[in-house]
Amino acid sequence: MLCLWAPVVAGWWWLVAHRLHGSTKLEMKWDPREEQSLIFLLVYGAVANYVGNGQTPGKWVARTRAVSLTHNRMGLWQSFERALAYGASFLELGFGFIQFFMHRNRQTVHDRIAETIVVDVRRHKK
Repeated sequence: MLCLWAPVVAGWWWLVAHRLHGSTKLEMKWDPREEQSLIFLLVYGAVANYVGNGQTPGKWVARTRAVSLTHNRMGLWQSFERALAYGASFLELGFGFIQFFMHRNRQTVHDRIAETIVVDVRRHKK
């Protein structure tokens, strides 16, 4: 995941720092208080989810996919909903992710908010 994420973040920071602000110094630090970092995470998560039809680069590496329970394909709004709902999972000090082990359908908070499930897409031998 880090191998896929680092080039995207480096390109984003180069664009913001060098092109938009005219700075020649590129700092690779992420500060959650900076709104541009949070907006980038939201847009990246939503667009990657939408373009990959529920399979972001991290889910591709893990061989999983988020599948909509209400539509045939992940819509753009549902992808933004899922990206925003990750915040709800973090707000509870990560308890939203732990709920996967307690929920009868193995859904986290962001899955229930966005009405999605995560499925295994590995090919099984017959």
